Amino acid sequence: MNWKTPVTLLVLLGLLVGAVFYGWQTIISPDEPVEGPTAGAPPTCERKATFKKGQRILAGDITVNVYNAGIVSGLAGNTLSALVGKGFQGGVSDNAPGAQSARNVTIMTDVPESPKVRLVRMQFQGPVRVVPGELAVGVDIIVGDEFRAVDPNATTVIQLRRNISSCAKGTPGAAP
Repeated sequence: MNWKTPVTLLVLLGLLVGAVFYGWQTIISPDEPVEGPTAGAPPTCERKATFKKGQRILAGDITVNVYNAGIVSGLAGNTLSALVGKGFQGGVSDNAPGAQSARNVTIMTDVPESPKVRLVRMQFQGPVRVVPGELAVGVDIIVGDEFRAVDPNATTVIQLRRNISSCAKGTPGAAP
């Protein structure tokens, strides 16, 4: 028997085991980029946005992005169209990134106390979760397989009864 055959098989077996190990490690713990020296530190407020008592928040002042986390095709686009029909500014309509989920509706925002988020939250029938995070500029909405509907009777304007301050991320002049 030629000595090259078993050596070649061992090398190929080693490569196969290494590839399987690397692939498995990539699946169970993908590398996530670390951003600067403060990665893992709690977020800080770059600037405050103040909403005055009596101020009116209109649907037209808010950009909404809708992401589909379910199996119903076209759900994000239909939901975005319904919100645009109610006066909101249309943003992104896409499938939800892999780690994002929703049963009915989940709103991702870094400013959950914002009256704009409150107005968006009021637009949906059924339970609405609010979780930290941000996918695009505007209010990010994730809809799932148990999505009920956009409430056709929900108000598209709110008038503040008190002053509200919220953290406004991004550049000055950007609306939270």
